[in-house]
Amino acid sequence: MDAVTTCPCDACAKIAILKLKFVVHHGRFSRQRLGNVEQLHGADVIVPHRLLKNKVPSKEYLLVTDAVLQRLPDETRKRFTPHQEEFDVGAITGGYEEIGYLWDMAQATERKRVLPEEAMVNSEVTVNATAEEIYKRLLQPKVMERYLFSDDVEALPGARGEDLGAEFHCHHGGSMVSMRVVSLEPGREITLIADQPTTMHITTRLSDAGDGQTKVARSFLWERPQDPEVAQSLQQMMEAMVLAGEGAIKSVFEETA
Repeated sequence: MDAVTTCPCDACAKIAILKLKFVVHHGRFSRQRLGNVEQLHGADVIVPHRLLKNKVPSKEYLLVTDAVLQRLPDETRKRFTPHQEEFDVGAITGGYEEIGYLWDMAQATERKRVLPEEAMVNSEVTVNATAEEIYKRLLQPKVMERYLFSDDVEALPGARGEDLGAEFHCHHGGSMVSMRVVSLEPGREITLIADQPTTMHITTRLSDAGDGQTKVARSFLWERPQDPEVAQSLQQMMEAMVLAGEGAIKSVFEETA
């Protein structure tokens, strides 16, 4: 949200310093539908709402009630610091766990792009279309279906409807590959992370090839399986798919250029 916001107001300017907190409770509830809206009712529904205002000495935490703690494995339960709150509904006991370190770990480990020299497979094809034409269609589901050889692609926009952070669910037969945009330079470069057949990063770069043409270069990097035979099989499969993808990219983007 911080990367894509253009609003100058004070609240939006402080997006980068916002923290994430979770409150979890387990209990019984009933449902009541009013028009198209379904509401939850019951004493246990009140508990997590009350816990949103608490005295936990942290800005980033997971706060759970005893009803949750007793359902957790012993080793997991040990991570929580005991905590109690007093409300009009009585005392609510449970525990909390600091989670700020998770964000630091994610930021430190998430790759933002794949350089050609570190890629396991590189691909390059010249397309008779401008970089602007290609970029604006690169993440369109129907276009992605063509060059990813997918039966169907479902798109979930990123924060504020932007491409950064957008997710794509690519269906291949009975399996699904989830992809997410982790970085981009509008008009020039996009990097996605995929979860199948292993964690994989794909950086696509667009550069002017002259005469209204564009060079589409892709770099692929994935977690190599420990089994040598599986690793070799994956390498061969990716090389074949990338090669086939070059023709698909050229075809789909030149059709409507």
